[in-house]
Amino acid sequence: GAQRDLDLWANLMNASGRAIMIENCHWGGTTPNATWCPWNFFRTSGDVRASYGSVVSNLQTTVQWAQKNLSRPGCWAYPDMLEVGCQHGPGGAHDPGLTAAETRSHFGAWAIVSSPLTLSHDVNNETITAAIWPVIANEEAIRVNQAWAGHSGSPFKEGADRVRLSWRAPLGGRSHDAAAPIEAHALDAPKFQYFYKPIGKAEWAVLLMNHDDAPQDLALTFADVPGLSCTKCALSDVWAYGKSVGTFDTTYTAKAVGAHDAVFLTITPAAAVEAA
Repeated sequence: GAQRDLDLWANLMNASGRAIMIENCHWGGTTPNATWCPWNFFRTSGDVRASYGSVVSNLQTTVQWAQKNLSRPGCWAYPDMLEVGCQHGPGGAHDPGLTAAETRSHFGAWAIVSSPLTLSHDVNNETITAAIWPVIANEEAIRVNQAWAGHSGSPFKEGADRVRLSWRAPLGGRSHDAAAPIEAHALDAPKFQYFYKPIGKAEWAVLLMNHDDAPQDLALTFADVPGLSCTKCALSDVWAYGKSVGTFDTTYTAKAVGAHDAVFLTITPAAAVEAA
């Protein structure tokens, strides 16, 4: 963390002639501009915890970089590693782990904002791996993450009502000092938050997140999605590996989306689907 001369280190690594992927892990302390980014991905946040509130908090730190078009190929904004399948991490009992719904939301959120998908669960634990495999091996989610069509993904709509998400973490937001005192954190998040990402060939992805601790209907108006021009649109369910949801006019409503769960869809103009 103390080594802030990133040009020096990038030059040394690149002079080796080997293909080396460079992560800038300065917790948002060194950031790119339009012409300078001597690394492949950069941390935008403090350390993430295995807790939904922490996940949502870290997710928000990617937004400014997408809006400035400074999360892009070769220079990706990165809100820390995935806590999918993790429990009792560096915070011990203060890292409660994620529910199945929160796991989907976490992976889907990192996918739609084009974050590197760095797994950190115990890969030797076959029970954990089997439980999260349908999420981490979902080819549709990974396709959305890997696509590039000019924008790295960001929010476009959120609810006016707020919900308080809390978590606990070592003082300073970093987990390296096991003796650091534990402090409480909280985020006043919107009860729902929608993300989008154009993925090319007249196709968009949207993630409809329910941050509330109770189920709610999530209504999507197609005209609200930046760049999406269809009024009659065909929807596919990313979590169902691209299975068709149907064709809808103007709006689509996901009914009774569970607490901390997320609906992950791809959208194309219905005319293009019908022509195919």
